[in-house]
Amino acid sequence: MSDSVKKSNTAQRLRTAAVLVPFILYMLFWGPKWLFPSVTATVACFGAYELAAMIAPGDRLYAAYQVLASLAALAAFAGYLPQPILQPGLAALIVFGLLFNLLHTTPVDRAALRIGYSVTGPLYVGGLFGLIARLFGHPLGGSWVVLAMVCSFFSDTGGYFAGRKLGKRPLAPAISPNKTIEGSIGGLLAALAGGIVGHFWYLKALSLPAAVLLSLTAAALGQLGDLCESLIKRSAGVKDSGNLLPGHGGILDRSDALLFAASAIWLYVEYLR
Repeated sequence: MSDSVKKSNTAQRLRTAAVLVPFILYMLFWGPKWLFPSVTATVACFGAYELAAMIAPGDRLYAAYQVLASLAALAAFAGYLPQPILQPGLAALIVFGLLFNLLHTTPVDRAALRIGYSVTGPLYVGGLFGLIARLFGHPLGGSWVVLAMVCSFFSDTGGYFAGRKLGKRPLAPAISPNKTIEGSIGGLLAALAGGIVGHFWYLKALSLPAAVLLSLTAAALGQLGDLCESLIKRSAGVKDSGNLLPGHGGILDRSDALLFAASAIWLYVEYLR
């Protein structure tokens, strides 16, 4: 990629961020309580559609299934379903995900791939977006979600610049040839700085040792989440999951690390505090 293309892409990213970041902060701290979960569900629908388009291009029925099943998984993971129907609902999601493909068999040579994603896709997209909505529902929920975003976005940005300047050793060449070990370390250090800033600024309830461990763990999981989505894209033969966000690609391209990072922070908030 030429320097002029890189600069143009960076400018697009900055313009997109300049629009999205203030809106996200408004939803988290000043907007009505229903707004952030509603937007999260909408974003999950776009992500589910992108996943379906990669797995079964042009198959509208499969895309509709992925969107509806992801919404169901989001409701379950976010805690919106009554406890008595939670486990039966998840069981039904698994069973119907398998049975759906008996009604929609063609092309047969890709049936196993569709079956696998019929179950894992809604859990991946809907379930993990649901955990972000659940995290928002905790006391200081907006600040916890900001921490998840900081860990994932700082890691991504730090990894990009560190890899560009210092990167020599490939991290996972079969999955993402441009990622390097040096970039990964730079991303972890950037996320660590973001977590420490969070402890001193907007999330003082998080102790400094916990901020260090949590930011590193969330960033490391975020990098793995990024590689997971890169593997899906590589297997599907696409560069980006979509083109909804100029300079960033699709919803999954922008949220792949966030989904994993937020899961680590949700686990800490829910069970380890």
